[in-house]
Amino acid sequence: MIVLIGVVLVYVFHNFMGLDLIGGFIFASAIAVPALIITDSSLSKDEKERIWVIFILAFFVVFFWSAFEQAGASLTIFADKQTDRHIGSWEMPASWFQSINPLGIILLAPLFSSMWVGMNRRKMEPSSPLKMAAGLALLCLGYIVIAVGVNGVDASTKISMWWLITLYILHTMGELCLSPIGLSMVSKLAPVRFASLLMGTWFLANAAANKLAGSLSALIPPGAGEAAVAAGDNPKLLGFEISNLFEFFNIFIIMSGAAAIILFILYRKLLKMMHGVN
Repeated sequence: MIVLIGVVLVYVFHNFMGLDLIGGFIFASAIAVPALIITDSSLSKDEKERIWVIFILAFFVVFFWSAFEQAGASLTIFADKQTDRHIGSWEMPASWFQSINPLGIILLAPLFSSMWVGMNRRKMEPSSPLKMAAGLALLCLGYIVIAVGVNGVDASTKISMWWLITLYILHTMGELCLSPIGLSMVSKLAPVRFASLLMGTWFLANAAANKLAGSLSALIPPGAGEAAVAAGDNPKLLGFEISNLFEFFNIFIIMSGAAAIILFILYRKLLKMMHGVN
């Protein structure tokens, strides 16, 4: 039955929502596999509630990674086309911005780890859902920074690289609040017999997020050195025309900001459903 539902979902996503077959398969799997797990008759009430927490947080993770992974798409285009990368007479390659995140992980991970340990000793450590909400908030803040940097700037003007560097640092901090916390949470909440399958479901959410990230990156308007398009021919999202970078970055501000607020509201309910697991 679940296989049949998956096939139907692939057909719907491919034929009615315009996704290619790979995208249809990813999104269909992200629905069908959780349905297969949660309908297992051997699960107790507490186990089902803990699994639902994993599914709910996996849903929010889609919004995080679809915005975060603009680093390999629209943000790299932005770095190349509309960022002043000169340091004196030397121009830094746009690809070098991709080193900020891994370098930030190496430098900041020990600090975040020490911070959580210290807060735990003082019985002040936030719960996993609250940490993940903070990660979404930091992601949103990063896009607010870059939106301020491009606001009122035309496509022929390049802005300081420090706007983009600040975004990447904030996004790295957000990743440290969300990614390792989410993986740890799945391993704690998942029943042992479903641990591998639920970890796979978690990564299915990441796959769906990356597919969505690619679709959203296509909405970036023409930048410096690119031919302008006629009014009305700019990319559109839900009927709204994306005519400049400020509007483009607002997509991710709204998306990640709304997800952060909703998760902040829900986290106490999620804590109850976790039944003592943090």
